[in-house]
Amino acid sequence: MATNPDFLRCKEERNNESFFKVLQSVVDVSSETLRALPHDFVRSFTDKELFGKMKIRTQWGRSWEVGISKNPRFYYMEKSGWDRFVRDNSLGNNEFITFTHKGNMHFTLNIFKLDGKEMMQPPQSRALLASSSRFKTEQGEDDKKEEVVSELSDRGRTTAAESNGRKLNLRKKAAEESQESKRTEKLGAFSLVIFSTATEFTSLVKQGYLKFLRLRTSVAKDHMPDEKTMFKIHHPNGKKCWDVVYLGRFGVFSGGWSRLVKEYPLVVGDTCKFTFIKPEELLLVVSKP
Repeated sequence: MATNPDFLRCKEERNNESFFKVLQSVVDVSSETLRALPHDFVRSFTDKELFGKMKIRTQWGRSWEVGISKNPRFYYMEKSGWDRFVRDNSLGNNEFITFTHKGNMHFTLNIFKLDGKEMMQPPQSRALLASSSRFKTEQGEDDKKEEVVSELSDRGRTTAAESNGRKLNLRKKAAEESQESKRTEKLGAFSLVIFSTATEFTSLVKQGYLKFLRLRTSVAKDHMPDEKTMFKIHHPNGKKCWDVVYLGRFGVFSGGWSRLVKEYPLVVGDTCKFTFIKPEELLLVVSKP
């Protein structure tokens, strides 16, 4: 009997269902709310699957089994298995974690640190090194470090508004250059005025970026807003555009990004070049490997 291609496609999409968690340092990473499974995600699974266990696996091959339970409002990962995973990997410092379903309730994880770099090895060796270093530090040096951290924190709070204004001005300047510096490019059916000094940045599409695109720390710091912002991203043919939510706190394109990936379409290995055409509008041109 021939296999229905639509069935195979649906099965593949189901296996690739994913969601993400952000382990902020200012919240309880063991809270039931943080351990909740997204409602749209669980709709793809049966009650039998959801009352079993999920197996989560890191990029370096270590795995944990985490039970799933349900309260009157949502399904959630059970505390014992979740806490063991968090503790074993020294998490809780603003990490961004994607969970991608690979079938049979098995998930691969992509863990990104605050600086945007993906963790590709276990953190134990780094933790031991840090512990040894702290043990050798004299108390007087520790006090000085605490004073410096406190001072920098105060400065950061007082200049946050100035930083937001500066980056907004940079984006406006890139989109509002004088007529002398502009040139017209034909990109498919989309005729655009592109400024020679317009702000551009690139990002390589990795497996974990098909659902959520995390920008380089330098790009997020210098050009993007610190707050949650809705961006309009244009296809160069002028026929398509997407509204995508940018989470400034984490430097991530989130809501709407997966739809862009499917409709553009994007695949692992593509290089995305973004160009500001307005403060909250970008042109996306993709180069294939």
